[in-house]
Amino acid sequence: MIILHLVMSNDFAGIEQHVNELALKQMESNEVHIISTNEIAHQFNQNLNVISINNFGRRSLFNIYKLFKIIKKLNPHIIHTHGSKTTQIIKIIKPRLNAKYACTIHGIKSKTNIYEHADIIIGVSDKTIEAIKNKALVINNWWNPAYKELSIPDNSKPKFSIAIGRLEKVKGFDQLIKSWEGVDSKLLIIGSGAEKNSLNQLIENLKLSHKIEIVDEVPSSDLVNYYKQASVLIVSSLREGGPRVALEALYMKVPVISTDVGHMNKILPKEFLAEPNNQTALRELIVKYVNKMYLFDQSSIFEYVSEEFSLESQSKKMLKAYEEALSRS
Repeated sequence: MIILHLVMSNDFAGIEQHVNELALKQMESNEVHIISTNEIAHQFNQNLNVISINNFGRRSLFNIYKLFKIIKKLNPHIIHTHGSKTTQIIKIIKPRLNAKYACTIHGIKSKTNIYEHADIIIGVSDKTIEAIKNKALVINNWWNPAYKELSIPDNSKPKFSIAIGRLEKVKGFDQLIKSWEGVDSKLLIIGSGAEKNSLNQLIENLKLSHKIEIVDEVPSSDLVNYYKQASVLIVSSLREGGPRVALEALYMKVPVISTDVGHMNKILPKEFLAEPNNQTALRELIVKYVNKMYLFDQSSIFEYVSEEFSLESQSKKMLKAYEEALSRS
């Protein structure tokens, strides 16, 4: 089977890492290609066949035609898009392509009509496909497969708390910081993004610099060093498709408390969840658990995530969806 993934982002973040890992797994038994922008092409694994396009714009007829010619030459059986930009473009050229079309919805979308023409609609959690009218399936995010080679640390003694993600409003880090007043624990917020300066200013205004630190520009390969020293991961997002960092933490046997976003209510008992965009609820969760997580046994959750949210299990579901779509032709 020839599989083509399209991802036209300007930054290499969660979606791009998702595509990178999925393509590597699929390459074990299929011919796999990725088309991406010049800005991120070099960040994919060097063993992957990545075709880069300069200055790609969804409204440029020339660029759309150029993409069409590349796809026509590759002649894939499956075209798999990630993100609204590629989804809109394939909607335009799909009638002239002899391929089945899959799209993955990685986050919560207010408008979903652009996805409904796809042959296969995939969401990374139930919440990402709630508004989809056509039949869609859930294929969850997974923990980083590179972690399989690592020794799992003993996190029985509290060290510091961590939160990981892009420094954007949707991640709720401002609410997390405000909830930290009076909490006797060190918090590391790991990530980079547009909100860095305002979050640092908030930390300073609340006189929490001795307790909270923003750690910028950490490569994904180095995150494991923080997981190994963490007593708990806190997800404070207002909305979320996954979140993947929670899966990684739980695989590394780091306890997690979270807002009720993405698939978290299928992983964590409700006592470890807070209502999204509710700072009072988030603070109550933090005060109750952050210094005492070592007293609560999440071993069954660790095992569940290890087995059910692996790349191996999710890629099998993906391949089955491809094969079923092709059989309908």
